[in-house]
Amino acid sequence: MTEQNILKYLKENYKNLTESQKLLAQYILDHYNEVVFMSALELGKRVGVSDATIIRFAKAIGFDGYIDLKNAIKNSMKDIGAPDKRLLKNWNRFKDSNDLVMQIAHTDVSNLENFLLNIDHDKIDKIVQSIFRAKTIYFLGIGSSRVIAQFMAWHMRRMGFSVVNINDGGLVLFETLSATTKDDVLFTCSFPRYLKDTYHATQIAKNKGAKVITITDNELSDIGINSDLVLSTSIETPSFFNSYVVPMELCNILLMSILEKDKDKIYKKIKENSKNIKSVDLFL
Repeated sequence: MTEQNILKYLKENYKNLTESQKLLAQYILDHYNEVVFMSALELGKRVGVSDATIIRFAKAIGFDGYIDLKNAIKNSMKDIGAPDKRLLKNWNRFKDSNDLVMQIAHTDVSNLENFLLNIDHDKIDKIVQSIFRAKTIYFLGIGSSRVIAQFMAWHMRRMGFSVVNINDGGLVLFETLSATTKDDVLFTCSFPRYLKDTYHATQIAKNKGAKVITITDNELSDIGINSDLVLSTSIETPSFFNSYVVPMELCNILLMSILEKDKDKIYKKIKENSKNIKSVDLFL
């Protein structure tokens, strides 16, 4: 266990843990940078369990004790960092520019293959049903995640759905979401680095009774846990940026699944909107 990435282990084995262990695992995943400075007693108070439970948890997943677990978390944190650190980590792996390009491409292909082999079709169906029941769909993507939200919002609008696209945080975000109701859906796109505005947006939507759907890389993040339906996709790449090859492919699958549910109606709407776009182009 000590040689394995403990954060990755907790994500992959979360469902197999007991309820108290899940509470601990969730807290560690969300606050790993704080946990490494906590005693077993301090962590227990934060989570609401005894320090003895913390020690038993550490031993149950293969460590000699809590200190051993903290050291493993420190080692796992080395794989997480800012863009410059991510680039520096892989700096010496590349022989030349062609090598860099091929490694990024191979990683994308590998991530895509893994995603397609493990896609949750039942969850896709539930998301499609929620979208068709929604009065308005709010797409939220801030920072680099906005590319996914914009892509989905653009095509969903052309397909005839009532769509609101949000790409900025702050006051505008909260004012826009204040109009949500129990008949609406908030569709969020959230990838590292996770933003507080996105998390607060899910809280607002939940308080309004709206359903929250999230595309992210970590189902156990604060945003993922606060969502009703979560689709997890890998964004790992040897470079300094997140790769959105897999999330974009997921969007393609969602759009085609939505189309399949009501082909005739959506086709007519797309055709109508295409005519309107051509008329604008000719006028310009």
